[in-house]
Amino acid sequence: MSKWVYNGWEFPAAKAEPPRERYLKLIACPETTGYDKATVLFSHIPPGSSSGMHTHPASDEIMYCVGRGECTINGEKIKIETDSVIVAPRGVEHECRNTSETETLKLFCVYLPPLKLSELLVELAKKTKEYLAGK
Repeated sequence: MSKWVYNGWEFPAAKAEPPRERYLKLIACPETTGYDKATVLFSHIPPGSSSGMHTHPASDEIMYCVGRGECTINGEKIKIETDSVIVAPRGVEHECRNTSETETLKLFCVYLPPLKLSELLVELAKKTKEYLAGK
């Protein structure tokens, strides 16, 4: 890993509990890297789980997908697959669900402006900052 290239698989993860079970990794954000233009995170959703219906009142979210599933955004249900890109404007309800029985749905998420961190992500930010300090 360098100052400019991050190996996401090495980063610490936080597990969000069911029914919105998923594994989150903060890659870049003001609280970890000092990057103040966006929040970048990985969300890995196991088979049968989902992100749960939610909104981001102050951030737009752009997601790049690897895997298969479905996205519900603003009441519309859409099939997603590898190379799908989802754009969820701030304040618009959305959810990503993994419909596979065997494969993890991986999302590369960018929030503009940076996301206001939830309690789970505040704790993850601390672990990520410690991880990066050791590199």
